[in-house]
Amino acid sequence: MKHPPFCPNPVCALHYSTPSGVRWYLKSGSYHTALYGAVQRYKCRRCGMRFSSQTFSIDYYVKKRIDYHRLVNQQKSTSSCRDMAREFRVSTATIRNRTDRLCRSMLAAHVRITGGHRVAEPLVADGFESFTVSQYFPNNIHLLVGKHSQYLYGCNYVTIRRKGRMSAAQRRRREELERANRFGGRSLEHAFAGLLYDFTSLFRHDPPLLLYTDEKQEYVRALERARLGAVHHVRISSHKPRTVVNPLFAANYLDRQIRKDQANHVRETVCFARNVNDAMSRLVVYFTYHNYFKAYRERERGKSGRSHAEVAGIPAGRIRGELRHVFTTRAFFMRSRLEGFWRDLWLRRLITPLKTSLEHLPKYAYA
Repeated sequence: MKHPPFCPNPVCALHYSTPSGVRWYLKSGSYHTALYGAVQRYKCRRCGMRFSSQTFSIDYYVKKRIDYHRLVNQQKSTSSCRDMAREFRVSTATIRNRTDRLCRSMLAAHVRITGGHRVAEPLVADGFESFTVSQYFPNNIHLLVGKHSQYLYGCNYVTIRRKGRMSAAQRRRREELERANRFGGRSLEHAFAGLLYDFTSLFRHDPPLLLYTDEKQEYVRALERARLGAVHHVRISSHKPRTVVNPLFAANYLDRQIRKDQANHVRETVCFARNVNDAMSRLVVYFTYHNYFKAYRERERGKSGRSHAEVAGIPAGRIRGELRHVFTTRAFFMRSRLEGFWRDLWLRRLITPLKTSLEHLPKYAYA
């Protein structure tokens, strides 16, 4: 890095924009590390904060580097956290830390790419069900997807009540756990309404957008609460064959991809998620791969090679520009302009069942 792009101090005016043609920083010596060698230090002339070239690296403050491209390849290939730790010869905590860093970098890039994008296709919203910690704590991950492009615009997470056939002992156990871990009534409705609020900008559309969902009453009530206006809601029976002619195919397709590619969502597996924030960080990394790196159709590989984002109408040049440094450059919280669920995930505020202590959030994540 020849020149620092901005001041890393979030309370400094130069954190958000730097004057062109003005030397706003001073070189302030250097230091040596075993991992990076000589590292240049700087000083902001406005606020006096000292920082280094490593401050802007995705590997800021790490003592061992791993290949993030390989990490993505492992995560999309049904590798568990322990399996990846063996592959990279590091601890599972290191894998979770690097996934967290990559998730933040990819979240910031996704928000920049979709900012101001005008949706040119109907949208499909549906819930993907899995569980975290225990099958007594199932969850619903709402997906908002482009109907034709299968481009994922957004998602969120909610813990729901266990349902289905249970023995008398299982029902007693569920009641015991629910007394200690209450997540509120109508959680599915509130979560879907939250998804609509987070992506209100997508629905500011003329003519009104088509939104396809299944026939859950929670979705109808959530749409009434959200009052988006320019939305034509179409309800499709979930009992219809899940073929390409089904209007919900885009969400069903993503469900299938997650089931086969993510180790902690494979059905009836011992490799399940232990932490909600870690599970969603892995899912964000996977969705970024799906949206921007995976070919829209495998038979197109070597021809047009379009990604799901390009099919959704996002220019390829814009995608390349935003993702150019996603594996190398640190994303800053105050510059990313995150809202709603994305903000809670960045700050690790999602609640994990049975967890009583606060989630650890490193100081650099606030900057």
